[in-house]
Amino acid sequence: MNLFPDAPPQPLSQPLSRPQRMIDRCLGGTARTRMRSVLVCLALLLGAFSAQAAAPFEFALVGDYPYFPRDDAGFPHLLADLRDAPSLSWIVHVGDLHNPRATNCTEALYNERLDLFTSLGPPFILTPGDNDWSDCDAESPDDTDFLARVRRIFFPNAGRVEGAPGFVVRSQAASTDYSDVVENIIWEREGVVFATLHMIGLSGPAIFDDVREDRLRLINAGEAWLDEVFRVAGETNARGVFVALQADPWPTSGSVRYFEALEPQHLNERSEFTGFKQKLVGHARAFKKPIVIGHGDTHLYRIDKPLYDEHLETLQNVTRVEGFGSPDGHWVRVRVEPDREEVFSFRQEWVPENMYTLVPREERTDAYEDDLLGALLYVIRIAQAVPKVLALIGLVSVIRFVYRRVTA
Repeated sequence: MNLFPDAPPQPLSQPLSRPQRMIDRCLGGTARTRMRSVLVCLALLLGAFSAQAAAPFEFALVGDYPYFPRDDAGFPHLLADLRDAPSLSWIVHVGDLHNPRATNCTEALYNERLDLFTSLGPPFILTPGDNDWSDCDAESPDDTDFLARVRRIFFPNAGRVEGAPGFVVRSQAASTDYSDVVENIIWEREGVVFATLHMIGLSGPAIFDDVREDRLRLINAGEAWLDEVFRVAGETNARGVFVALQADPWPTSGSVRYFEALEPQHLNERSEFTGFKQKLVGHARAFKKPIVIGHGDTHLYRIDKPLYDEHLETLQNVTRVEGFGSPDGHWVRVRVEPDREEVFSFRQEWVPENMYTLVPREERTDAYEDDLLGALLYVIRIAQAVPKVLALIGLVSVIRFVYRRVTA
C-alpha cells in the first residue's frame, strides 16, 4: 500500500525503518482488526519516538572564590560539595580563581587550582577573570605576561579541555584573526549549544574609559565569537544557548525605566560592553529560543532578565544567572532539559559548612576579621553620606535665613 503516492518509490534494497514497519503493520489486516491494531501501534510508536528524546543533564556554575583569606577555610568544603554532587556533566568556572591582593599570580597557585578542580571528576571549563591575569601587574609590575601564563597552564591544547581528554570542543584559536584566543570555546550536547567568552570585569582606571588595548582586543574577540555561537546555533537548529563569561555586563539590576528617569548614568555603565549587548539583542530576536548568560564578577547571586532593546523593552528569552562569589562559598546547579520549552532551570546549592553568617562572630574560625572589605565599605558609606549631610546643612541654613528675613 503506497501511503505517499506523490513520493518516488523506495528501492527494494533499502530496508524500512522501525517506525515505517510499524505503520505498515498498523494499516494492514482486515477492517475488523484494524482499530485494535492502530491503538496498539500508536503506543509502540510513542515508545519508539520517546527513545529518541533528548536526555536531561546538569552542570555546576562557580566563580569568584576563594577571594579573601577568610575563604581559605571554606574552599575545601566547596570542592567537597562539588565532588559529592551526583551526575554533573561538567563544572564551569566563570573566573577569578583568586584575588591578586591576597595571593600572588604564580604558576604554583594556578597549577594547584587546576589540579584541585580537575580532580573532582567532571570536565573543568574555565573562562578567565580579570584577577587571573589583568590585575596581576599591580602586584608584580616586572612580569606583564600573565595572560600567556594562564593560557599555558589552563589551555595548553586548543580544542581540548584539561583533565577530560575525550571532551572535544571548538576553539576560537582556529580562526585567522584570533589564533591566540584558545580560551573561547564552543561545544554542543543534546541539541543545546554552550560557549565561553573571555570578557573580563573592568576595575581600576578601566572603569573611567581608560581601557587597555589587550582588554579591548578580548572584547572584540568575544563579540566575534558570539556571532559564531549563534551561527552554530542556527545551523544546528539548537534548542537553547548558554554563554559563560566573567564580566557582568549589567552591574545594576532593577527597572530600566527607573534608571532612565532617575539615574540615566547607569544605562551607560560599562559602555565597553555596548557592542556585546547590541549584538545579543539582534541574536535574541533572531534565535527566539532560550538564551542564558552565566557570569561572575560582582559576587551577587541573581537570576533576572537584564537585556533590553533600544525601546527599553525586555528581551524575554534572555536570562542572566550570576553565580555566588566571596564570601559566599556556594554554587549553582544548572539543569538542562532540551525537550522543555524553557530548556534551562537553576538551583542554588548551599554548602552547609560555608554558611558563615549563621555563626556568631565570636565563634567564627574563618578569619572574617582579617577581611578589609567591611572597612572599605564603611569608608565608602561615609563618603556617600557627606554630600547628603552638606545638602541638609545647606537646606537648614536657607530655612533659617528665610525665617529671619520674614520675622525681621
